[in-house]
Amino acid sequence: MTEHLRLIARQLGHLQRMREYLAYSTQRVQQILPINNWRVLHLAQHETLAAFRVRFSEFQEHLGKTMRAVAIEEEVEVERFGSVLAYMEKLGILESTERWKIIRELRNAVNHEYEEDADRLTQFFTEMVKAAPELVEHYQRLLDFCAKAYDIKPE
Repeated sequence: MTEHLRLIARQLGHLQRMREYLAYSTQRVQQILPINNWRVLHLAQHETLAAFRVRFSEFQEHLGKTMRAVAIEEEVEVERFGSVLAYMEKLGILESTERWKIIRELRNAVNHEYEEDADRLTQFFTEMVKAAPELVEHYQRLLDFCAKAYDIKPE
């Protein structure tokens, strides 16, 4: 196995652990949503929301890095991330590059507008909870591709 394939296997393993954390946080946030009044939330609930936001963001970010690593392995142009996304869509790992971009914009919005507009935050968190299974599905497809194409499993 090449060093680059070992790197991909390590990244897949890291994503596997992150997936478990994201699933846990998603479940916890679902118990809080919908949020009608942010002022009555307890500190533990704010902490739950913050953990979910970070875990969701990091999972998508690391998934993107792993997709880029696979594209490099496949000798696809990776200078523009749009090329990586288009290749992942071609492989069937992503259903739509546009949907990936929407989820990324959602992630960026919640990270930059945190605690400024309560109604928007509720909407962001609701949409992120809906998008979390999509990200996990993308990971599973990437995992399946790597197992089939390179005979590697997460380390």
